Amino acid sequence: MVEEGGRLIAVECDCRELRTINTKLEFARIDQEFCEATISDYRIKGYYKKESAIENAMICKKSASEYVRRFDEMKKRKKGLYFHSKRAGSGKTLLVSAIGNELIRRYKAQVRFATAGELLDAIRATYSKDSELKTHQLIEAAKKVEVLIIDDLGQQTVKADTNDHLFDIFNYRIKSDVVTIFSSNCKVENLPYDYRIKSRIQRMAVPIQAPEESVRQTLAERENEEILDSLLTG
Repeated sequence: MVEEGGRLIAVECDCRELRTINTKLEFARIDQEFCEATISDYRIKGYYKKESAIENAMICKKSASEYVRRFDEMKKRKKGLYFHSKRAGSGKTLLVSAIGNELIRRYKAQVRFATAGELLDAIRATYSKDSELKTHQLIEAAKKVEVLIIDDLGQQTVKADTNDHLFDIFNYRIKSDVVTIFSSNCKVENLPYDYRIKSRIQRMAVPIQAPEESVRQTLAERENEEILDSLLTG
């Protein structure tokens, strides 16, 4: 309750709003594979082979660590991060997941994680007359969550409503004390969205070049070599 004009007025407490947002974004969770990941798990030595990939990986890891350390400052500046590389399997999802995990652990931040496709599919699911969740409710939650991590931005099929929904979410977030962290297979200027969205992403997140090398492929090759060696020597 707050006093206003000599009268007590009921206001919604922040904790209730947080619970409401979490309920509306229940689907948006860090994948089980990365739910315990830390930035230190983003390994470089022995995982990347190309010198350019190693250099980019070092920049990514340092940027991630500093961002978490200076989170309060970044939040006041309304700045997130945008990790991009054309190569799938380069470690982007691990890195953004680790950032989210550490923000939860260190700051008890309210973090929600989804691929862009999952977010848009969830919004479209609300179009159904059988949906318990209204479209505006889900979009409002995506607007207001403290940390929104959007993975694989630009990989989903762009439909007629895509630009409008993303614009509504980003246009609100760019003006609020919340941050958005992205991963994508393309630079911001090459995203398949209209100028309004790309210009807002450029303002709300610092672009960082991720390695153009698949660490997933390197790990698979190493694992296969180890198994083959055990089969031949066992």
